[in-house]
Amino acid sequence: MDSKFIIAICIIILYAIILLIVGILSYIYSVKHKPFKVINDEYLKEIAEYKKVEDEILKKIKPIKTKFELSENESIYFVDELEVSFNEIVNKNNKKKEFDDEYDQYIKKLKKNYSLFKIKEKQSDLEKTLIYVSNKRIVLDNGAEFKIIKFNNVILVENYIWNFNGKYLKTIYLKTKNEEMYFVSNDLKLKSIISKFRLENE
Repeated sequence: MDSKFIIAICIIILYAIILLIVGILSYIYSVKHKPFKVINDEYLKEIAEYKKVEDEILKKIKPIKTKFELSENESIYFVDELEVSFNEIVNKNNKKKEFDDEYDQYIKKLKKNYSLFKIKEKQSDLEKTLIYVSNKRIVLDNGAEFKIIKFNNVILVENYIWNFNGKYLKTIYLKTKNEEMYFVSNDLKLKSIISKFRLENE
């Protein structure tokens, strides 16, 4: 048999094998990520609709009376009890880590949702936490301790579909210089209020 003919057959067989592998991987990818895509697409539509009325909603927010001790010219604008996950950001030398590009890690997190192979990420448990958002700061009370976050320490706040132990949760993702938090909430107003006062405190 002609050697050129044998080479041609080998190339065709190799090409067919590659097509088969690509087809199988594409099928696995589509099946694996269909649940996330459905939920994420619905969430993006929900956010798009909310954006149409966001300015009007923010204009209508009023101070909330609480027994919480406030500083001068401070008012509370959001109070709720939510499930929150706290995750400390550390580098390999166990030092606090800061990011030059505030969106870099957020984009990496989004990409993990579309990864073909499962990436196991360390996840902290969800804690029932009272959240107070004022025009000066965010105060978190989990019953054991208070955590105060000044707006000038907030690097990023975004709406985010979070894969928590196989469950896709609607969350507000908030990152500071040394910690990231997931607030499990369907209330899109929370992110708007935090973003508003973050800008005002820059």
